[in-house]
Amino acid sequence: MKKLSRKQWIIIAVVVLIGGAILRSVTNGGSDAPVDAATLVQEEAPVATIAFDAPLDLGGGVFVTVSAPSRFSPTQFMTNIDQKPKTSNSFEVIIKNGGKTPLDFTTVSLQAASGANVCFDVLGDLDINGAPTESLKAGAEITYKYGVGCQASVGDPLTLTVRIGESTVQVDGKLA
Repeated sequence: MKKLSRKQWIIIAVVVLIGGAILRSVTNGGSDAPVDAATLVQEEAPVATIAFDAPLDLGGGVFVTVSAPSRFSPTQFMTNIDQKPKTSNSFEVIIKNGGKTPLDFTTVSLQAASGANVCFDVLGDLDINGAPTESLKAGAEITYKYGVGCQASVGDPLTLTVRIGESTVQVDGKLA
């Protein structure tokens, strides 16, 4: 068997290092990725589906009511106005905290949909500012205005998904 020269050993070492780096980059993180991308997001089924203006007891002394939507014209100072909504609606969200502990508003969210049409928040002017940032004290009640813009027409379905802590409420109606 022929003895390899120093130059040949260096070439072999470089090839092994490059091959190892390629193999590592191809297999790196592969086992951490989910097999099915659908497992990334788990939608929780709503606790209840209610109509607008219908109060709902979420348990623990927390009640939520969403008023019927009303049409409004967004101003140039509002968020997402560059998306040019076909229909903009605002509504009041009333949350009563009859529990014994403050309600942290970082656990409150609202999402709007209109069938297959896109909806988005329209906030920041006309006293339509969305959820407060401070906690709601035990025994207190708050009312705030929320606005959405949809690429949908008046009379199309409007579904709001309100999440408060662990509870999810679906509010069904029509765009005003």
